[in-house]
Amino acid sequence: MYVKEAILLCYIISIALSVAGLTCCVLPNLKHKTGFSKTMIGFITGLLVMCFYDMIIYYSNYVLGLLSNMEVVRIGNCIMAVNMCLWIMLQEKIIERDALKPLNKLSVRYMMVYGGVWLVLTIALSLEQFYTLKWLLLVSDLVLIILFLAVSVAHIVYASVAGEKNSVYYMTLATGLLLWNFISYFWSETSVYWGNSRFIREPMDLTIIVWMVLNGVNVFYAYRKIFQPVFGRETQEAPEPSEPEGVGPRKELKERIEEVKEEYRLTPREKEFVELIYRGKSNKEIAEMLFLSESTVKTHIYNIFRKMGVKNRVSVICIINEETMEQSEQETK
Repeated sequence: MYVKEAILLCYIISIALSVAGLTCCVLPNLKHKTGFSKTMIGFITGLLVMCFYDMIIYYSNYVLGLLSNMEVVRIGNCIMAVNMCLWIMLQEKIIERDALKPLNKLSVRYMMVYGGVWLVLTIALSLEQFYTLKWLLLVSDLVLIILFLAVSVAHIVYASVAGEKNSVYYMTLATGLLLWNFISYFWSETSVYWGNSRFIREPMDLTIIVWMVLNGVNVFYAYRKIFQPVFGRETQEAPEPSEPEGVGPRKELKERIEEVKEEYRLTPREKEFVELIYRGKSNKEIAEMLFLSESTVKTHIYNIFRKMGVKNRVSVICIINEETMEQSEQETK
């Protein structure tokens, strides 16, 4: 009797969870910006848009009685492709592996082209014209599903090898939920193409369960990995070193670190590590702040030392300060 009202309430709860997840990312990002938190904000925002879209479809179909057609469903596929693209970018931030970069780029580019092209065709073509492309549409959907699954499984395997259990659980669950939701749209298309229109809504009616679970998981993960390390613990950054007597004013820290990044061809992530090293953070503290395992932190630091041609953190600090080891030793006396 109250099924429609209950489902709409579930959508509202899902949207509220999305807002809570964004809050857990945005507030820490204002205090300490990281590439991970920015990407997480983008992913949750995409899910929020999708929740609104699905809720509008459900409300139109079952409350107003305005049944959606394939054009509306196709727009949903395009939004889902963007969300899957954002998810791949987030996984790349969680598990940084050079070996996965080519696959990540290929998948992201395909999904962006997929979403853009089919959105334009959906708007530009009539429904009859659109149906003439049905096999091409289905093939493009299958390619997207295969690419998404391949790149997600690769990230999950690397996370498992690195011993990052929390990330493995999170990525496995999120990948499964996103895949289910896209397949539900794929099912809707094939149901129409094959004359089984009465099955269109059956899998799509379950999407609210997908969004509630996924947004709930995002809130938990964002709180543990982004919000808590900044606001739940004493993570105040160490003050920058004072200016020694007889030495002129140094350049701004961020400007100097950017110069070091360009000079030694460091990645954006390695640049982030260099700044934390300069601020005196230990491997454990860096791991907590950047949501990585200590073994992953050690690997990054080893690569930084190799690129910069140094053997310890003090040498990294000396390079940033544009001074030699001898000058540094004299200043500490």
